[in-house]
Amino acid sequence: MSGTSGRKARPIRSPLRGFAGIAIATLVAAGCTQAQKDYLSYSASDRPLDASTRIARAMGQCWFAGDATFASYIYAPELNSYSGQPRILILPKNEPGGLPRLVVQAQEDGRGAEVKLFGPLLATEAAPRIRADIARWSAGSSACTA
Repeated sequence: MSGTSGRKARPIRSPLRGFAGIAIATLVAAGCTQAQKDYLSYSASDRPLDASTRIARAMGQCWFAGDATFASYIYAPELNSYSGQPRILILPKNEPGGLPRLVVQAQEDGRGAEVKLFGPLLATEAAPRIRADIARWSAGSSACTA
């Protein structure tokens, strides 16, 4: 043996090694429990189908009857849902089979319906109006303006 005593070298253990593992696990767990919602939510006092029907009618009257903001879009109400979650899709006119730009979905929440709103239209100039209209229509109104 050339210069070794036959013992294997042991790695040096850092006292922080265990702490780092705990810290990483804590951060991962915190990230999982504090996930940010990727939708907006409104309450409706009626059933999901009734809320969705009212919202779809208001959209037709207020957004899709000549409003320039929504001129390049169509809407597709999917109210007869076997899942109990009727929804309304807003799609580009030139791409009716494509991905929706806005989804309004209602589901039972025990007191009525929770109306969820999500999609890339919520990141446009029209977002404040969309949020205000859906909030008003979810609350029971069918008026086009506040």
